[in-house]
Amino acid sequence: MIIRQENENDYDRIYELVKTAFETARVSNGKEQELVNELRGSDKYIPELALVAEDNSGIIGHILITRTFIVEGDNKFEGLYLAPVSVKLENRKQGVGSRLIKESFRIAKDMGYSSVFLVGYPAYYQRFGFKSLSSFGIKYKLPIPEENALGCELVPDALSGVKGTIDSF
Repeated sequence: MIIRQENENDYDRIYELVKTAFETARVSNGKEQELVNELRGSDKYIPELALVAEDNSGIIGHILITRTFIVEGDNKFEGLYLAPVSVKLENRKQGVGSRLIKESFRIAKDMGYSSVFLVGYPAYYQRFGFKSLSSFGIKYKLPIPEENALGCELVPDALSGVKGTIDSF
């Protein structure tokens, strides 16, 4: 398996992968594939953090991490938003998602980013250092169940003293 940056030729396969992967997800709104396309077309898109996992059969996993901001009054803190990570059903429980997350975090840290946020299943994401956003004093503007609103520091104490609201993803 290799992990590489997505390219335009991958977009249709990624769309179908994300759609299929989230049909069985514990946390899903059924529109994750549309979110990927929307974020890819926005100023939040960071090409270096849009990765695919590929083996001899083709693309088996995808991750998209984009730019987001925590806002409190005039203060604005730049962070990253992970949405989503997807793995083909037949390739789950083989470490594909973990490798995508770890590689994207390595790249993000090398690029100077210090924190990542997401909405997801806590039992899965805690192994990567994610904790409840409320433990950092951060929340989403949208109504998200607290147990699914998570954040992770790529750099120790990166969110120390950061408070506010994540306006959007």
